[in-house]
Amino acid sequence: MKKIGLILFLIGALLIFGAGWIMPWFTSPVWSSAPPEQFEGTVWEAFGPIFMVMSFLPSAGILLIAIGTLLLGDSIKLHIWLYSIGIILVILSFLYPPTLGYYPLLFGIGGLFILVFFFAVLWYWAQNHRNLDDSTKTASVYQLIGYIFFFLIAMLLCTILGNPFSGLYFPEKVIEQNALPFHYSFGTKVLIYFVLAMFFTFLGQYKKAQQNKNNDSSVNR
Repeated sequence: MKKIGLILFLIGALLIFGAGWIMPWFTSPVWSSAPPEQFEGTVWEAFGPIFMVMSFLPSAGILLIAIGTLLLGDSIKLHIWLYSIGIILVILSFLYPPTLGYYPLLFGIGGLFILVFFFAVLWYWAQNHRNLDDSTKTASVYQLIGYIFFFLIAMLLCTILGNPFSGLYFPEKVIEQNALPFHYSFGTKVLIYFVLAMFFTFLGQYKKAQQNKNNDSSVNR
């Protein structure tokens, strides 16, 4: 099962990397060279063949890499149904862009949930951190830093997308108020925070894996 998991993981990673990162280097210059209406009737049109390939392949890659991860972690029997439902919903959201309108109340309620869950994460992290061995506390701290950066990303995105006085809902106000540099800076910060969040989350998992390996070596001796 672990070999199958590794194969699925690698295939999923290749699909995501190829269609989600490499292809945009070639497609973005084309799409940014002319207005969208000039591509109508060609393979470059919105929701055309190229667009759908770039939407479908990363989505399929997410499903494969998720199942592969569960197999590698020997957790496929317990959580495959939950993971599959969640990933399928994510894929559908990629393939079929929603037609929801802008609801400030929804952002307010969602922001409240984010705050409550974030505070709960910090509280239980502190409770669990007390009981950890000194050797594993470093990995736990790295993961906490990753959580904090993810929270900062949520705050920035709420400002960019949920602001009823600016943001994407009123693009004309952004132009009138010369606020594009402000929004560009927020987008850059989101990117930087994502890199840091994923880095520290990875670092925590890496340190934990190294510690587990050291513990296994000690037991075998």
